Amino acid sequence: MPVEPKVFHLLRLMVENAGELITRDRLIKEIWHGRIVSDAAISACVAAARRAVGDTGQEQAIIRTVARRGFTCSAEVQIVSQKPLRHKAPPPSIQFTRTHDAKALAYAVAGAGPPLLYTTFGGTSIEAQWSSPFFRPLFDAICAQNKLLRFDSIGTGQSDLDMASAGIEAEALNMLSAAGAAGLERFALFCQSGSALSGVYLAAHYPERVTAMVLNGGYAEGRNLRADTTGTQAMFGMISEAWDKPESSFLLAYALLYFPEEPLDLAKDIVEIMHKSCPQENMLRMRQAFNDASVIDVLPKVQCPTLIVHAREDPIHPLTEARKLAAGITNSELLVLNSANHVPMPGSADWQAFLKVTLGFLQDRDHPDKTK
Repeated sequence: MPVEPKVFHLLRLMVENAGELITRDRLIKEIWHGRIVSDAAISACVAAARRAVGDTGQEQAIIRTVARRGFTCSAEVQIVSQKPLRHKAPPPSIQFTRTHDAKALAYAVAGAGPPLLYTTFGGTSIEAQWSSPFFRPLFDAICAQNKLLRFDSIGTGQSDLDMASAGIEAEALNMLSAAGAAGLERFALFCQSGSALSGVYLAAHYPERVTAMVLNGGYAEGRNLRADTTGTQAMFGMISEAWDKPESSFLLAYALLYFPEEPLDLAKDIVEIMHKSCPQENMLRMRQAFNDASVIDVLPKVQCPTLIVHAREDPIHPLTEARKLAAGITNSELLVLNSANHVPMPGSADWQAFLKVTLGFLQDRDHPDKTK
């Protein structure tokens, strides 16, 4: 049964200490690592744990409330196996290739099956993302049916930090460099956020290479080219003033812009990866280039089946941008999620629906792994 990470940790804490009183202070220390947390947040986490094991607030067969003291696991716990847990697969090795303009590009391959190239906008770290609670559930789901190719964009992560160009064409060519190094002639694309621009550009100009495409949280026109510019100056201001000041409240404010709904910890995780993997100058340069970009004119050239996934209340790029993509790409379909988060997060209400539709779309498409 899928549960949020904190709910899982709470269940594990209760089971490992069955029969013992777990105080509120211990919950905060173990689950929230000592951070300040409201009573409402604790109650919501306990309620979710109860739902997962069939309890309710009235029927407390497993997780029992001890008035004014805390909680206890009332179920009988028995060890049924001493076998060691199966270890997770080790992180994929990071390899390097050269781009069209001789820059060092870091990439990694994992999983098996029809090939899929995953990209996202902003500071990337293929190393940090692999162990991230935000990215890893998606990667695991993809690797269960696909060969997954990821890379660090030029200017971020372990790739060359010296950016010769920051536009969507340059990023599309970097995608081809990564695919060529991995031996992939034809592949599907999974593009989140602003990387959708480069994905569309690649599919339009190299239709023989792209077999299917998923665009999640993408847009057709950059913020400087459309009427809705909400938050543009605020983002630039935060990056300019606070990118190199991790002790400030920058990360929290930046995370809330993209992910106003829970789980907040996962939102902060992705922003922290961006912050640590991308120098301030590069982030500003990439944002400016993508804010000025448009793929409206090339949308009719996209030939591959395309799934467009967008949150109904996306605060970064409005649903109208997803509709532009769907209207311009002939062989496309649009999935609208009832959420305000820019892209779905593990544990959120829309996560399972997102995975089911997206993985089903990719599985139904024939994109054999042909190598050069």
